[in-house]
Amino acid sequence: MRTTPPALVATAVLACVLAGPAAAQTTSPYLPAGSISGLPLVQPNDNGVAAGTLQGGVRDIALEVTRADWRVETPDGPGLRVAAVAEEGGAPTIPAPLIRVETGTHLRVRVRNRLDGAPITVFGLHTRPAGDADPFEVDPGEVRTLEFEAGAPGTYLYWIREGPEPDPESEAAESEQEQLAGAFVVDPVGGSPPDRIFVMNIFSEPVDETVSPTGWVEGLAINGRSWPFTERMALTVGDELRWRVVNASDREHPMHLHGFFYSVLSRGTATADTIYSPEDRRLVVTELMLPRTTMSMEWTPTRPGRWLFHCHLSFHVTSEIRLPGAVEADREHAHSHLAGLVIGIEVAPGPSDLVSRGAPLEVDLFANEYGDRTGYRYGFALDPDFAADSLTDVPGPLLVFNQFQTVNATVHNRMAVPTGIHWHGLELDAWADGVPDWSASDGRVSPAIAPGDSFTYRLSLMRPGTFVYHSHLDDIHQLTGGLYGPLLVLPEGERFDPRTDHVMVWGWNHPDGASMDQMDLNGRREQPDVIVQVGEGHRFRVINIAPAGRISVWLTLDGDIMPITLHAKDGADLPPHQRVPVDRLPHLSVGEIADFTWTPTAPGTYELHVGKDPEANLVQRWVVRPR
Repeated sequence: MRTTPPALVATAVLACVLAGPAAAQTTSPYLPAGSISGLPLVQPNDNGVAAGTLQGGVRDIALEVTRADWRVETPDGPGLRVAAVAEEGGAPTIPAPLIRVETGTHLRVRVRNRLDGAPITVFGLHTRPAGDADPFEVDPGEVRTLEFEAGAPGTYLYWIREGPEPDPESEAAESEQEQLAGAFVVDPVGGSPPDRIFVMNIFSEPVDETVSPTGWVEGLAINGRSWPFTERMALTVGDELRWRVVNASDREHPMHLHGFFYSVLSRGTATADTIYSPEDRRLVVTELMLPRTTMSMEWTPTRPGRWLFHCHLSFHVTSEIRLPGAVEADREHAHSHLAGLVIGIEVAPGPSDLVSRGAPLEVDLFANEYGDRTGYRYGFALDPDFAADSLTDVPGPLLVFNQFQTVNATVHNRMAVPTGIHWHGLELDAWADGVPDWSASDGRVSPAIAPGDSFTYRLSLMRPGTFVYHSHLDDIHQLTGGLYGPLLVLPEGERFDPRTDHVMVWGWNHPDGASMDQMDLNGRREQPDVIVQVGEGHRFRVINIAPAGRISVWLTLDGDIMPITLHAKDGADLPPHQRVPVDRLPHLSVGEIADFTWTPTAPGTYELHVGKDPEANLVQRWVVRPR
């Protein structure tokens, strides 16, 4: 089972053309643009209509699995030949048909296997909550019927695989078939408040290298389409939105909302859901979703403009994952720098909640290029003096401001490539959000800043917290090149004290990120010793801005783990009762930020570990002296 992205798919044109009924017999999953196979066309499923019919407290659902063509972007663009799920008599859909019922409903679900020569294995059709419910197989041409009670309200999923259940211990690369998955929602009696459901599906399979230089093609989609063809959310200022997000894939996705915080209402799996009480809901801008997990969230757009909601793993949103031939088939979006797991949000003109006090602060930030030094080709600096053969620290300079300041941050591009800077976690005007040629409001657009040009972003600083600024163009290359830096917002009148306030930024120095040698903390492998005193309180601000991967942080003394205290997530303070001592920081994925505090109570030489696990981490010595 592959849980990391395959190598990036380069854009290419297949030399051959599939046509006529014989195309249905090909063993390649790839479909060139305009090809004809005679198979049904997969339809995107917006999860707005529940499958089946309800009568007398029983919902009857008839599903069938069939072979179909999935055009990931447009009906006539390149695509993939896949197995897909349909309601009997209807078109196959990705995601699979929505199962949605009220608690107390009895379900009768029939599953027919229309695949020639391939059994299917069905997961998730059972009462909630449940332990490890047994999957069941359906042979070709057969029908299986299950009857069960819906169970507890929540957001769940079900899925199907071609063939038997895979060996979870196998490390062998294999195709991914998460296009055969859909949402399973159980509402309370009387129904739920209005909501939208978004399901992430992935199909990935090896192909001949004449199709793709990497030997893989894949489709990454939200509700059946890949950006720039995912559904655009048309909203107005003040809308109260509830979204259910389902990660039906076998990969993790840190889901990031631009410009606003959202409240996490529940987190779940295929078998159980935890619905948080109001006092347990935390505010975030990025929330990690592990494979086959669910989330319900609530947020309100309080400013107009164009925004994004997307997976923050760079490999899941790069334009390089578009299918071979997609650019040639879609000249309108040929220069799009995003693809995959992205949703566009357009909020109609309306009032803004931004607050500013005093005259704007002017800041100049220079994006520089540094010769051929491996892993550090780019970097930010505040100093305009620059020599092309010099080196600079990575990450970029720490920017420290106070709440309710307004900052005019002018980025000067002195590199040979265009760039655009996203102010991750800040609540600001959409035109200053920094997604090139997308972020827009008030008739202004964040541009791709061309070499030799500059652009001034207006930063609004609405809340104290820890944030990060980073490239949002050619992310894999520019992030691993060093185009990122920390940004702190302090309460009004407060000053930054580097003696007790510590910023820790995790990044990669190579696009592969295949080994610990290609990962850095604050731009370096070796960490300087820190000398502190007993009884002195310290705050740590941890930022993960690598293209992929999770990290954790823990503290030891003589090999024993010392407690640290959680404080904030993504710049928002946790509810008071959640600011508790823990053995380690919960895993942070890409685009996630966490603050914790620690007050040493005894002298000694402590070790601060940052990384994936005890065998893959960077260590910094903290020498604690008596007062």
